Amino acid sequence: MPDVRPRRALLLGLGAGTIARLLHARFGPVPIVGVDDDRSVLDIARDELADLPHLELVDDDAFAYVARAEERFDLACIDLYRGAQPQPRIVSRPFLRQLRALLAPRGQAAFNLFIDRRVETRVGRIGRVFRVLERIRVGKNLVVWCR
Repeated sequence: MPDVRPRRALLLGLGAGTIARLLHARFGPVPIVGVDDDRSVLDIARDELADLPHLELVDDDAFAYVARAEERFDLACIDLYRGAQPQPRIVSRPFLRQLRALLAPRGQAAFNLFIDRRVETRVGRIGRVFRVLERIRVGKNLVVWCR
C-alpha cells in the first residue's frame, strides 16, 4: 500500500477485492475505479464490496479501458491474470505508456507478477517505461512498485 492516501485509484483486475478493502481500511473512503471483464468477478464484487460506495465497478477489458481513459489516478494496481498466468500485454510498451499517462505527476503503479522464469524479463520491460521503486515478494508473487 502507498504511504500517502491516493485521491483516486485504478484497479485493473478485481480478484477477490482485497486491494479495494485494504485501501479503504488504511485510508478510509478513496474513490476507486475497478475494471474487470469477468462478469462472475464483477457479480461477486457487487455483493462483497457493496459497503464501499466509493467503488465504481466497470465491466470492460482493462487494456481497452486504459487506452481510452482520460481521468488521472494517483494509484494504479495491475492484477491481470487469465488462469494462473499474467496477461502478456501487461508488459507491452503501448500499454505501459498508456498506463503511465493516466498517472498523476507523483502517481504510483503496482504490478502483481507471478514469479516464474520470465519474471525478470517482465520487470525489465516495466522498468523501460516506469522507474521501479520497490520489489516485494509475497508468496509466489512479486509486487513491483513504480513511479
